Amino acid sequence: MFEPNEVLQVQSGRGALSADGVAPVKVRYKLIVERRDGIVRAHGSVTGRHSALHPLWLTPDATLHLKDARLLAVSLTDLVGDTAEFESTEPVARG
Repeated sequence: MFEPNEVLQVQSGRGALSADGVAPVKVRYKLIVERRDGIVRAHGSVTGRHSALHPLWLTPDATLHLKDARLLAVSLTDLVGDTAEFESTEPVARG
């Protein structure tokens, strides 16, 4: 059995955020991987230059490139200053 919203992993590091038609942005990220209703999802925050993050915030689908070479499909849900919150848009594999 598992608990609802069971935290499986917390990871931080440096990576990049990209999307079709938008230049990649170097970011620092904090990633929380958890099981919600039996599905492994992720959410967290990225920090980078506001002017570079803003076009990605306006784009519904982005990719977070993690320091361990994994790719995570995300959508930025909030942007305040140089920090953006994100949610995964697909189930994720634990790394």
